[in-house]
Amino acid sequence: MKRIAVVATEKEYADFLMNNVAKYMNRYAAFVSYSIEEIERADLLKEDFVLLSAFNIFQQVRQKISEHSEIVVLSLSLSKRQMETLKEIPDGSRALLVNFDNRSCMHTITCMYDAGIRNLELLPYYGEGDYDHSIKTAITPNEAHLVPPGITKVYNVGESSVDMNSLYNIADKLGVYEEFAAKEANEARGEYYFINSSMDKLLNDKESMTDKLNTLIKLMNEGIIITDSMGRIYLTNEKAQKLLAERSKVLQGFHIQEVLPELDLDSTKEKLIKTPAANLITSAVEIRSGEEVAGHIVTITDFEEAEEKQHGMRSKLSEASHLAKYHFEDILGDSEAIQKTVSDARQIAASDGAVMIIGESGTGKELFAQSIHNASGRRKYNFVAVNCAAIPDNLLESEMFGYEEGSFTGAKKGGKVGFFELAHKGTIFLDEIGEMPLPLQSKLLRVLEERKVMRVGGNRNIDIDVRIISATNKNLSEMVQEGQFREDLYYRLNVLPLSIPPLRERKQDVLPIFDSLIRRMNANLQLSPESVNALTHYSWRGNVRELRNVAEFLVSKGKKYIGTEDLPPLKYRQRPARDVLAMKENSTIVDKFILNEGREIDLYCAVLRQLQQSFERSERYGRQKLLDKINENGGFYTEGEIRKALSKLSSYGFIRSPKGRGGSVINHEGIHLLEVIERFYERGILG
Repeated sequence: MKRIAVVATEKEYADFLMNNVAKYMNRYAAFVSYSIEEIERADLLKEDFVLLSAFNIFQQVRQKISEHSEIVVLSLSLSKRQMETLKEIPDGSRALLVNFDNRSCMHTITCMYDAGIRNLELLPYYGEGDYDHSIKTAITPNEAHLVPPGITKVYNVGESSVDMNSLYNIADKLGVYEEFAAKEANEARGEYYFINSSMDKLLNDKESMTDKLNTLIKLMNEGIIITDSMGRIYLTNEKAQKLLAERSKVLQGFHIQEVLPELDLDSTKEKLIKTPAANLITSAVEIRSGEEVAGHIVTITDFEEAEEKQHGMRSKLSEASHLAKYHFEDILGDSEAIQKTVSDARQIAASDGAVMIIGESGTGKELFAQSIHNASGRRKYNFVAVNCAAIPDNLLESEMFGYEEGSFTGAKKGGKVGFFELAHKGTIFLDEIGEMPLPLQSKLLRVLEERKVMRVGGNRNIDIDVRIISATNKNLSEMVQEGQFREDLYYRLNVLPLSIPPLRERKQDVLPIFDSLIRRMNANLQLSPESVNALTHYSWRGNVRELRNVAEFLVSKGKKYIGTEDLPPLKYRQRPARDVLAMKENSTIVDKFILNEGREIDLYCAVLRQLQQSFERSERYGRQKLLDKINENGGFYTEGEIRKALSKLSSYGFIRSPKGRGGSVINHEGIHLLEVIERFYERGILG
């Protein structure tokens, strides 16, 4: 025989409820009653079923209930005998319904209304606040101490009893529903009311309909709770149970405001509720049956899950992949210099501060940025890389912060999500930050300080949570002194500096990196001792990027044995000190340019050569065509590098770069600069 425990606050009330149930079910199960005090002293309850009178009872005894016990929340109402005493109240009378809280008041009023007591106007009162003093009658279920002093007639109907809903529910769980319905149910109906929940009415008591609804809500990704008209939880899905597990492992049978007291059933607005386990977004909508409210559907969403889904949708809207594919394990080299840098970067990844990566072109700044992102707590979210030098100044703001539809000519229909929005919860990598125009630096600083962005043409701030990793091959502190970079922004970005050593300072890493690059190209090359010596003693001004270009060049030759004659021209030898001094003594604009920009002199030479050729043919090359021509002639450059070179040459006055699509044009000063550079090459100063 199954065993059933009945639990209430006081022993007397527990006995009362137990007798309500046992009177009709003692031949199906053995019953025992407990007060809260008894349970606190007892060991674990091991009965097959534990019947609880209220939510607060469950909260107090939850630790003492065995996981094998099934919990049943009793549905309570006034019995027919209790209702009889109310018939002497004249029709149309107004009375206070007094109970210990507003929810209990409304529950009792609803039960009385459902039981047929509709000839009275009942107003809830729970021991506090003012009331209409013309009312002289009060009705209370054993809470007479809360009745206000001005009341002259009190009807104490006694404690609420178990209703027929609970009896049928218990019989169903015991597996004796048919037998109970055929015998004891008729007798019980003579004493207790069958308080039909609105959901039963709505579903027309059809079991198949309830099963279908149960199946449907189980398939939904959100937490779903369905209540009846009294707010009692009727159906739930597993997602809702999981999200609310910290508050209650049992939901069905409790009142929704016992589980979610913050929720306002009368409002359709979303409510953010903080729990120890998660931040929840909740909302409620009415279920209507004709003119009556039959219940509510409450949806519960995990805020973090919702953000993650929204994050994924932002990426899809941008039609681009923003994934960081590199990890620290992908960084090659056993030299002490690179190993220390990796160690420093791992420590930086554990923090959430802004990172400034400093290093020459081709050292792998983005490789480190991606690795830091993938080792951080933001790795589940986007890594958005922005090359500040590759995007035209007039588009950089709208790309960074997004724009609204119609904000400018050519704006996409529906607007566009900016890089910062795409990077929400993740990382934004601002490469070549030194190329960012000063006006945009001011806006970036504001975004970093306020953690909000406003789209171009928009009028609302959008909250963002991003980590900034910036990179530069320039001396930003000098740019700050020269007024080319904002000092306040510099200190905002340079919280966690990371310096990447150039390849020439870790030459023992050259061959391991070269071998790895060759393997990735599925090639098998053997270097002669002379070519090994040439590679390891070369200065590698282009760093790992230049080494990769050389590897690709050698693989393209289709040879297995590589001698020095197969190597591409390795330029950028260290400039002799005497030549540098000579240049300083006779300093001209050309000399100053070579001194200041000598590290990238081969790039400038390649650009000037192509511009001279286009000038001789009376042609003009746009940036893309210029890039194609340079790389066709053995260059290995990006659009950003070409754009930067054109900007630098124009600022010194060696070329003219008109606005629009006219293309850049070399002038006499530019031709002279090219002649000087080529003479230096011939003398061995630059190559």
